[in-house]
Amino acid sequence: MQSRAFAGVHPVVQFGFFTSVMLFTMLVPQPVILLTSFACSLTYGFFVGGKGSRRSFLRLILPSSALVCIINPLFNHAGVTILFYLPDGNPFTLESVIYGLVSGCMFSSVMLWCLCLRFTMTSDRVIYLFGRLTPKLALLLSMIMRFIPQLASQFRRVRSARRCLGRDINQGNIIRRTANFVRILSSVIGWSMEHSLITADSMKSRGYGLGRRTSYTIFRFERRDVILLFLTIFLSAAVICGCIGGVGDFFYFPAVSQVGAGALDILTYIAFALLCVFPFIIDLKEGRKWNAIP
Repeated sequence: MQSRAFAGVHPVVQFGFFTSVMLFTMLVPQPVILLTSFACSLTYGFFVGGKGSRRSFLRLILPSSALVCIINPLFNHAGVTILFYLPDGNPFTLESVIYGLVSGCMFSSVMLWCLCLRFTMTSDRVIYLFGRLTPKLALLLSMIMRFIPQLASQFRRVRSARRCLGRDINQGNIIRRTANFVRILSSVIGWSMEHSLITADSMKSRGYGLGRRTSYTIFRFERRDVILLFLTIFLSAAVICGCIGGVGDFFYFPAVSQVGAGALDILTYIAFALLCVFPFIIDLKEGRKWNAIP
């Protein structure tokens, strides 16, 4: 049995954690920070998502990141270490290759954290967080989170039915495959429009939008949530202090900077690593309790 202890903590703690790690990943282009974020997000994503997260990583995240790595050196020609010249005469530099790898790592990390967010936060938690401040936005986000899996499931059902008729997107020549894909997509879009109308009628019949909305929540702050929230704030503040002290000042052009190894750098790396891994530690600790033999 795989534990989902972090999925059961208070939504504010979850939102604070994912916001912190994704902001640091996007705003601090430091190799150690990015590699730590990528390793932790990949490990935790595979743990909470199982086979679904592995398929998403191999089919979507990894190819997209590889594309980012390949495209950057072809269009970014800054840098002092020239490896060779492209046919158009522009230089192909080592710094642009490294920056492409860093950009791909950053993209992969953010997408993996979003994947972890999908498996951790449910629609009712999103409504709890934003329902009172922006009810329409909370409803929209929760409906999108529910609608995307339904759309993918309907696409698979339609494709499976057409495969039995010999009209799948991988059957026939390229013209026939394109036509089959358009028909499948048209069917799915038609289903989605009909489903949205049914949802709108259902909401209208329940009186949505007629008066002030009341909310009910089952989420309560417990002692564990207070400790985890304090831990998130403390570690995030430590990383911010390190970045203010110059840990995040890393440059790739015109030449790649050296990775800092001072006391402040190491403390910042440790703080960020602890911030990234503590949900995984919580799940492992809870899993040991479930699997313990009395």
